[in-house]
Amino acid sequence: MDRRTPLLSALLLALALSACAAPGPAETTPAPTPEAPAETTPAPAELVWTDQDFSQDFTAEDGTVVMSVDYLFPDIQNYDQDPAWSAIHDYYATEGAAYLENAQELAVYASGDYQVSKTLGEEFLPYGEAHSYRVAYQTDTLASLVRSYYANSVTGAAHPANYQFSETFDLTTGERLALDDCFTDAGAARSRILDTLAEAGQGAGFTREALEEQFNDAYFYLTEDHFVFYYQPDTLAPYAAGLLEFSVPYDGLRDLLALELESPT
Repeated sequence: MDRRTPLLSALLLALALSACAAPGPAETTPAPTPEAPAETTPAPAELVWTDQDFSQDFTAEDGTVVMSVDYLFPDIQNYDQDPAWSAIHDYYATEGAAYLENAQELAVYASGDYQVSKTLGEEFLPYGEAHSYRVAYQTDTLASLVRSYYANSVTGAAHPANYQFSETFDLTTGERLALDDCFTDAGAARSRILDTLAEAGQGAGFTREALEEQFNDAYFYLTEDHFVFYYQPDTLAPYAAGLLEFSVPYDGLRDLLALELESPT
């Protein structure tokens, strides 16, 4: 017998046993860690104006309405989504509450007038007041609002009261802007504004001195292309002349403007 045969047989047996052995653990590739979704900044909510309603009727002891007030003040939908919006909401909430408090005091006099008229057999005209507003100018960063107040609060008065008020707000902070905030040099701007008012009022007989004396820093608002400055009735002219408004174009103040005035949204 060939001596190599046992060796060859042993080698073949070893190879066969090796092939039948259980395979070792396979190498595995770790599963990739899923990436966290990128954070996205939510789109800012749109500013939508709405009303704060402070309307109320006041009655005498017999149930007769002696005074009615219809007070609508500005508000912003979902104002709690933005601190600036909340500040504007709070501003007008305070204004409306103050108007209503004054009305409650005035209603006592209205009730007294009603009792006197009833005793004398005379007709009683209920007191009435109204407040409304409009948005004169608005961009992403600014809003200028104009408010109108009407009162027929005194029986037999020759004229009802009509007044106008206004506010301009920075919509990024909720801060109310004063006239001086609108300019880099408030003194130079005021002088230029009064020059423009004097030129516009010359034909109606309004002197620069009178315009300056009655000028009120709070009585202004913005529009698309100009400031509007106004004088209450019975200041520059007799009450019957009503509210007086003067326009001052931005172009004449462009070098002094501290505001970035854009096309309205």
